[in-house]
Amino acid sequence: MGGGSAQRSGGGAAAPSPFTLSARRHDAATSVIAVEGELDLSSAPQLKWTLTDALEAGVTRLVVDLSRTSFMDSTGLGVLIGLRKRLPQGCELLIVCPPGVVHQVFEFSGTDGAFSMVDTQQDAIAYLQARAPQAG
Repeated sequence: MGGGSAQRSGGGAAAPSPFTLSARRHDAATSVIAVEGELDLSSAPQLKWTLTDALEAGVTRLVVDLSRTSFMDSTGLGVLIGLRKRLPQGCELLIVCPPGVVHQVFEFSGTDGAFSMVDTQQDAIAYLQARAPQAG
């Protein structure tokens, strides 16, 4: 028998969540990119371009907030893995992903240990601030 197929949250009858992406600078070194809705084949390229633009703008700390992401397929995961692999030295990637269906994608694929992950955006900012070099 074949493996089970991925289930989108809300069951088959629910309409897909509209995809939105927002990016904001938290400080000079940190960009927070929030993904809402379904991160899949059609929306993953937009995330990739946004992350690439942030790095090209000189950001050294990226927070990708998946807390409002209702579904993520292997394409979305691939964007994050690809980013992590090509992240310049001295740059950090932090994923906001509370327990739920999207977090399970990381767990089931065995990639949850490859990323620094926290449950909330506030946790992400606190984590990064604690790791930031102190002005002397």
